[in-house]
Amino acid sequence: FYGREHWLRQLASNREDYLSDRSVRTFLFPREAPGRVVGSANLNNIIRGCFHSCFVGFSLDGEEQGKGLMREALQGLIRFAFEEKNLHRLSANYLPHNRRSGGLLKRLGFVAEGYARDYLFIAGKWEDHILTSLLSSTWKLATPGKPR
Repeated sequence: FYGREHWLRQLASNREDYLSDRSVRTFLFPREAPGRVVGSANLNNIIRGCFHSCFVGFSLDGEEQGKGLMREALQGLIRFAFEEKNLHRLSANYLPHNRRSGGLLKRLGFVAEGYARDYLFIAGKWEDHILTSLLSSTWKLATPGKPR
């Protein structure tokens, strides 16, 4: 995971996923140490057709939490998702006990839509999640051959 070869393969895969409109993966770097990755914020499983939606995933080094870095990153990613990728719905789900993630999503405008039991298999066990979403208020069907 920490080796150069792993990350060269991972970056090639991330690039292919982006070019194929499957995902957008970004990395977070602190301003004072731009060579150190401290988190990620991603648009995963982009679905087009009648859905125009994706899942938002994010993680941040515990030492960097509470500094506004993830909020800034997600604000930019949300803007990119709606304005550049022309997505209509962003779904973001979090563990019920993760109040920090829940508060961040709420401040960003995500609305709770439900509670999913045994939603994801994490660290050897099924975990419940709170399901949230954010909708674009400016989404328009793109005309083929013309930029939005």
